[in-house]
Amino acid sequence: MNKFKYDTKKYDFKPLFCDWLNTDDLTQLHEEKEYPVLSREEDMYMHWNQIYYNRWREDSSINNLYLKFLEEVIKPRFNEEIIYQELPDIRIHLPNNIAVGEFHKDKTYRNAEWAEKVNELNYFIPLTKAYGTNTLWAETEEDKGDYIPFESDYGECTEWYGSHLKHGNKINKTSITRVSFDFRVIPKSRYIPSEHTSINMKIPFKIGGFYGGML
Repeated sequence: MNKFKYDTKKYDFKPLFCDWLNTDDLTQLHEEKEYPVLSREEDMYMHWNQIYYNRWREDSSINNLYLKFLEEVIKPRFNEEIIYQELPDIRIHLPNNIAVGEFHKDKTYRNAEWAEKVNELNYFIPLTKAYGTNTLWAETEEDKGDYIPFESDYGECTEWYGSHLKHGNKINKTSITRVSFDFRVIPKSRYIPSEHTSINMKIPFKIGGFYGGML
């Protein structure tokens, strides 16, 4: 795992997400609507998730900033071109709930042999304070089971291998909603197109499907 800072004045995602979700304070989304504890089948289908996915198709503002962030912040971390996830995942972790339905390794939801070869890198970007039980927890080494929290603030990004490291959420016992987004990147040298599909959207793991293109 590797946490690093980025310039929120140059890459200011938060006001765009506030606009899309029609709120002045992302940490108080739970005041608008409550949900029973989510399962894996339900964790992408809350009211706000659907607003996000619908707006993505209609409004290019977040996508434009996302591509700029990929080009200027993420790509320089590699010595080659990168293949990037087309649509970043939004995570909304309400108090007394979870954001991801179960602890898992990403490769569990993919073809495991393919996932081992491409070895995606994950990037976790909180838009609110992420700490304690409202954030993502992951093991530090594969199958070690020593889960630690991704404690970070807006302006910090955590790079890690979600395909290999088991991760998930605890019941949020803080008083705030955590909102974050995350995405996956593959170095060009490891990219292998696959017809296997994502577990929820049923999109193939190739450029033009799960992956948006190459930078």
